[in-house]
This record gives sequence, C-alpha cells and structure tokens, in this order.
Amino acid sequence: MNIYTQLCGLAIIAILLFFYSRQPTMGISTERHFKLTLYVILGCVLLDIASCYFIVHSNRYSSVLVFFICKLYLISLQLVAFSALSYTISDIFENFGSKHEKMIGLSYQFLCLCGIAITMYLPVEIYYDGVKLYSYGQAAMCTYIFVACYIFSTALATIVLQNHIKQKKIYTLLIWMGIWTTSAIVQFFNPKILIVSFATCIGALIMYFELENPQSSISRRTGHFSSAVIRDYVDYLYLTKKKFSLLLISFKTVSESNSDRLLLRKSISMLSDFLFTIDTARVFDTPEGNFLLIFDNTDFIESTKFRISTYFQSVEDNSDISNAITLMNPFYVIVPDCNITDNSDELLLLLSSFIPNDKSKLKSNEIVVNQEVMEKIRNKKDMENLVVDAMEDNRVEVYYQPIFDISNNNYSYAEALVRIRLNDNTLVMPDEFIPIVEETGRIIPLSDSIYRKVLSFMKSYRMERLGVEHIELNLSVRQGEHPLFATRFIEMLKEYRISPANINLEINDTSTINRKDTLIKNIKKLEEYGLSFSLDDFGSGNTNLNYVVDTPVSIIKIDKHLTDEYSENIKAQAIIKTIIDLGHSMGMKIIAEGIETADGLETMKSLGVDYIQGFYFSKPLPEHEFLKFVQKHNLT
Repeated sequence: MNIYTQLCGLAIIAILLFFYSRQPTMGISTERHFKLTLYVILGCVLLDIASCYFIVHSNRYSSVLVFFICKLYLISLQLVAFSALSYTISDIFENFGSKHEKMIGLSYQFLCLCGIAITMYLPVEIYYDGVKLYSYGQAAMCTYIFVACYIFSTALATIVLQNHIKQKKIYTLLIWMGIWTTSAIVQFFNPKILIVSFATCIGALIMYFELENPQSSISRRTGHFSSAVIRDYVDYLYLTKKKFSLLLISFKTVSESNSDRLLLRKSISMLSDFLFTIDTARVFDTPEGNFLLIFDNTDFIESTKFRISTYFQSVEDNSDISNAITLMNPFYVIVPDCNITDNSDELLLLLSSFIPNDKSKLKSNEIVVNQEVMEKIRNKKDMENLVVDAMEDNRVEVYYQPIFDISNNNYSYAEALVRIRLNDNTLVMPDEFIPIVEETGRIIPLSDSIYRKVLSFMKSYRMERLGVEHIELNLSVRQGEHPLFATRFIEMLKEYRISPANINLEINDTSTINRKDTLIKNIKKLEEYGLSFSLDDFGSGNTNLNYVVDTPVSIIKIDKHLTDEYSENIKAQAIIKTIIDLGHSMGMKIIAEGIETADGLETMKSLGVDYIQGFYFSKPLPEHEFLKFVQKHNLT
C-alpha cells in the first residue's frame, strides 16, 4: 500500500494546524474559514489513508464498512472543495452581500448537503490488484461532478468578485485550484499515483504562507498586531455591523539626548509588555509608532483607560524610570463609539487628524471624539476634495483687487486672490478653504496653480503697459518653508518671462512657521533675484516684529480690523500711527487694508499711508473686469 504522499500531506497539515492554532489571530471571518478548511483537509487526508487501508484489507472487514469509509473519503473531497469556495466568498456573502448574494450562499450550502446525501445513497465500487487501488462507480462520479462544480464556482467567484477580493488572494486561490485539478486529472488517468489529498495539503500550505500566516500580521518591534492589518480588522468590524470603540495612545519625547532616547525606548517597550495583559481589546502598532487598542464592544474602554493610567502612575513611582512619563508625554484619543464614522477610511482619517504634532499647545492629555467632532472632520475632508476637484476641472479662478497708489494717483498695485467656482456657478471664498488646504498640505499644488495663472495673465496682457507695476501674490508659509520653493518660483518666472520687479510676495500667517531658517533662506534668495515682499495683516496678532527685522520686507499691510476700529478706538489709533511711523522709519511702504468709505480714505491719507486697498475703490474683480478697470482709471 503506497501511502507515502498521504503521510507527507498529513504531516504538512498537522504542522500547519499546530502553528496556526498557537498564533494570535484577529478573529475575522477569513481566519475562521481558513482554520475550518485546515481541519476539513486533515479529515480528508485521514480518510484517504483509511480508505486505502480498508480497500487493501477489504477481505478482513465487512463490505458495508469498507464502502462506508470510501464514501466518507469521497464526501471529504467535496467538503474540501466547498470549504475553498466558502473561504473565497466568506466576507462578501456573509457580511457584505445583498439578499440575493446571500441567497446564492445558502443555495451552495444546500447543494453541499445534497452532494453528501447523494454520495451516501449511490453505490461505490473498489479496485485493488496488489499495486493499483481506487474507488469508482456512481458515488465517485457524483463526487467528481460536485467537486468540479465547486472548483469552477471558486474560479468564477474570483473573477466576478474581483473588486471585493484582494488580487493576491485571487492569484493564490487560482493556483490552489489549478494544482488540485491537475492532481485529480493525473490520478484519474493513473490510479497508481494517489496525490489528490496531498494536493489539497500543498494548496493549504500555499494559502498559509501567502495569505493566512498570522506572523505576517505581527509587528516584529512589539509583538502586537502590525499597522498593516488595522484596516482589515476595522473593515471586518464594519461589515459585521458591530459596535466597537478604540483608544489611541501616542507619545512625544521632549528631549533629544541619547540617554533620554534610551529611557524612552525602554519605557515604551515596558508599556508594550503591559498591553499584553489587556484582554478586552486587540492591540496594534501604528505607522507612527503609537499603540491603537480596538475593542469589539463599547463596554470596556473606560476601565481599560483607567488600567493604563494606573500603569503610568506606577511608572512615575519607580525612581529608576520616573522621568519616563515626562519623556513619553502620553496622549489619548478616545472614540467611545466608532459608528460615528461610516467606514474604515473615515476612521483612519479621524485618527490621523488627532495625532497632535505639538502637545505643548494642548490643554489636556486626551481628546474624546464624538459625532460633532466627526462632522467637522468630514466637512474638512469634503472641502479638501472640493479644492482637488476644482484644480483638476480648472475651476480655480484668480480675481484681482486694485490697490490705489496715493503718490501717483493711480492703481499701480493689485492683489491676486483665489476663488473656486462650483458647478452651480457660485464662488467659494478663500477663508473657507485656505486654512484647510494649509493644514493638509494641498496649499502647495494650489499655490503653484494660482502662480501659473497669474504669470500667464501678466504675460498675455503686459500689465506694466496698463500702469500696473506690481502684482501681489500670497505666499503660504507652508510653501515658503519648502527647501526648493525659491528655485521653483524663479524657474516659473523665467518660463513666463516675467520680470521679478513686477512681483510682490505677501507673507501670510507667520504664527504657523515651523522652519523659519528655510523660509528666510528662500525669501532672501528671491529678494536677491529681484522680488519684493510684504507682510500681511500687521497688527492682527498673527504677525511678529521679529519677521520685520529678519526678513527683507519692504511693505507692511495694516490689518482691516485696525482700520475699521480707527475712528472709534483710541488704542487702534495709537497702534496704526505707531505702525506707520515704524514702517517709514525703516524705509518701508504702508498699505491700509479694508478701506470702504471716503472718510476712511481721507483719514489714512492724513496719516501718511502709501497705498489704499478696499471696497471703496473696488472689490476683487475677475480678469476681464480688472482689465477694464485699470484701462479706465490708469490710461485716461
């Protein structure tokens, strides 16, 4: 009796089950179905060996028992094929499918039961000549038909449902079915080679290493689940419609010394070991090196948070590592009910929105995220998508607001201001989207798009011939901090053949500066090339006198809030006079923003400002209206 291949298969499947059962898993549907498939394959191999034994020794046992064992083996082959199909569509039909799709799943289950019943009912024959042995007959033919049906359905499912199944899973399943089909054909034409059950074990081995190896889900750094499988687990929780909650623990060291870094690493390692004692949640590493605890309910998050806080307190009481908490500076993001988000994309977006970069600005060490907070995040994301779509559809428009030059009595300046036109032809003002694109980093491609539109406009209409000597462009601090900004902007000017003397860059919101040295380096490089700079909203609290000293600013713009308050607020009067005197003493020009009345104009003139900007002269105008305006006022 040649059963070496079956014994090898038995060894393979036993080893797989041993290691798979010992490893932590996330408990998702595919893991359960894979483990069930392993047990079915184990039973198939054992029954294959048993059927071989009973066929060889059929003279020792009753024919009923021999035929019964052979039929059980045939049924196990059907169950293996059915298990492969179930594994393929487990997540989709069980949790995500429509009623129609779920009905198909139930139909396949009914078909499996029918296959078992028919196989048990139909007769089976056995053959053994001392070398070859196999079973045949109507029951065997029935098994071939049902197994072929399941294999075909598995292959068809990978094609029809390819948008819902990962490509790697599709390829691996097709390889498994191909190996099994090939082995069945070989064994059919050469019954001496008993390799069908062995082929199922090889298929399971491939599935294990390619898809279901629990070690691939484990972080080597901590031993917890890795960040690579967070989305898979969260997707599973949403698909099964479970109410779940999460706790994110993030850290930020406040020292860069080697000794402190070693202490921090040791402390985080100790926390990681402690988190293994948390049995109410699954613990994941995040890409940022933080810990994410996901609870498949909403009952234990507060008690777990208390346990972790108690742990940190015990660390503080340990004199050897008492400084660790100060170094770690733990910060908690608590989501008591993750159903405030609709899917894993929103949840991961939420988490990325609440990993603070500067914890020194936070009033507490935790944030509790509720429905109201989530709505703000959604609105922010919607606005970001709106800007991206507008850029792709060329719906970003530039308006120009004329700036009156008091000494020359004309409009020698204009500020370029961005607008986004919606599909219904309404406009979105910059204060609605600029803060969001600043935060998300979209400001850089948006600003590049605006710069190119303005430079193209200047090149086409030769602004200097219309008396417009300078166009003012807003310079995002985020963009100015980019190491290559100055180089890229100079290349743009050369591309459109615009003189740097015709461009003034307006520096906005200096309170958000993170890389001051890089910003100043870029500004000085552009100044050397011939550009001028202005400082926006001076006196609003968002600017700093240090930047007047450190940067080559030649124009100061007085904030609209101050000019509005001038007539009624003594303090505003004192501040504006001081700004004007200070600016003129340093050889700078002064622009008064937000002037809307004749009285305001005369007041600013009397104070000695150099330029006036505001609705008194003109609101921001689209290109063609701006051209008509400057032609009318500058050329007549």
